[in-house]
Amino acid sequence: MIQKGDTVRYLNAVGGGKVIRVEGRIAYVDDDGFETPVQTSDLVVVLPAGHEPEGPGRKMFDQKAFDTGRTSVRESAAPVSAPVAAAPEQEDFPVEETEYGDDMTLVLAFEPADIKKLSDTRIDALFVNDSNYFVTYQFLRRDGEAGWMVAASGEAAPNEVVTLGSYTQQSVGELERIVFQAVACKRDRTFAVKMPVSVSRKLDLTKFFKVHCFRPGVYFDTPVIEVQLVAEKGRRK
Repeated sequence: MIQKGDTVRYLNAVGGGKVIRVEGRIAYVDDDGFETPVQTSDLVVVLPAGHEPEGPGRKMFDQKAFDTGRTSVRESAAPVSAPVAAAPEQEDFPVEETEYGDDMTLVLAFEPADIKKLSDTRIDALFVNDSNYFVTYQFLRRDGEAGWMVAASGEAAPNEVVTLGSYTQQSVGELERIVFQAVACKRDRTFAVKMPVSVSRKLDLTKFFKVHCFRPGVYFDTPVIEVQLVAEKGRRK
């Protein structure tokens, strides 16, 4: 979750800064002296509050690689007329482990942008990785009788919330039947091997039309529908 003091990057634009305050799902970012309001779902933490950038460890986010991956049209390779100096490697940010995080808990959540306008607001699908593991995932949806399609895929860092996509009341019906697949590991340290995850769920779509079905949960202060995918014995209460 985004909190005051976090250093963040924008998901859909270049830049970022330090979070001054958070009001609901809006974070106010100090971007070169300008206070910019941004949806927390459009931010990613690159340095948690209270940490110094020169500290050891593994960085949580690579802006250059992320921007390249989001480019819709990638340029083909062109001849290089002159040698280009390689950019210096950025220092890694630390990954903090929790005392319960070796017992993996994975949760799917659906969060409306405006609960008061449920009939026509955006509904964000979110993946909560409550564990000490890096989780490489695939989020699949049933495409009628034709089979399955990948709705989202990627990697979630330890204790990270990832946006899987946005839906409306008209399109959320695509998610009536879903499968979540994942493989977990740690980096630069030993760990207990986890079995690959493959979880199938049939969502009750009627809940998406009822305001009272959205409520603050274990991981969100705002109204959401939470769907538990994996809960090992040490899950957070």
